[in-house]
Amino acid sequence: MSITVPELSAAAAAPTKKSVKRANQLPDTALALSAVATTAAGAWTNADLPGLLWLSKAEFSTAAGAFATACAAADAAGDARSPQSARLRALDKLLDKGLGFVKGYLHEDKDDETAYYGDFGIEKLNKNYRLPKGRTERVVALGKLQAALVKYKYDKKKYGTAYWAPLATEYAALVQQSTGTAGERSGKVSDKVQGEQKLRKALRALIHHLKANYPDTFEAKLREFGFQKESY
Repeated sequence: MSITVPELSAAAAAPTKKSVKRANQLPDTALALSAVATTAAGAWTNADLPGLLWLSKAEFSTAAGAFATACAAADAAGDARSPQSARLRALDKLLDKGLGFVKGYLHEDKDDETAYYGDFGIEKLNKNYRLPKGRTERVVALGKLQAALVKYKYDKKKYGTAYWAPLATEYAALVQQSTGTAGERSGKVSDKVQGEQKLRKALRALIHHLKANYPDTFEAKLREFGFQKESY
């Protein structure tokens, strides 16, 4: 007796296609992107490869240079802010330490010390009483605290005016500087982000431009123009 083997379906018989994972042709970080763009701009300027209809060689070179400048400016603004932020964090610890002693003075003198906290700029945050968390609000609270020290005759104590005045003065100055630096850095980062978006669009177009004009040698050309994926 003969046995009939059922035919395999076309779908079952067809080989399974493996998805190909392609490496990123552009780096993720702004600094590496800037390096690629600078190399590409120089190579394109000196190559026979023509410009694009919407982007000339000169425009691309200008965009690459502007992005490099924006990256440097944003990094410099960030570096300037770091020491200010570190010092403010240190001052916050000193302010919190001193506040514990001021609250101790009130605890010794008053039956309900919390009723006087408002005069000292102290707020209830969750279940704790402390100076405001926001730094601008904290500057205002420090002014109230110093006035209250005098009002309630704590200004001559160890954690009186001599302790709080220099801290409050430095704190206010640093908050003002930090706010200005933060605004400056925000603007420079915005410039960098906008430049990066335009540059990525241009670099992707250049990759396709190279592939279309050098179909047999485009891999070598990509490396020549700085698109070396193994380096990023």
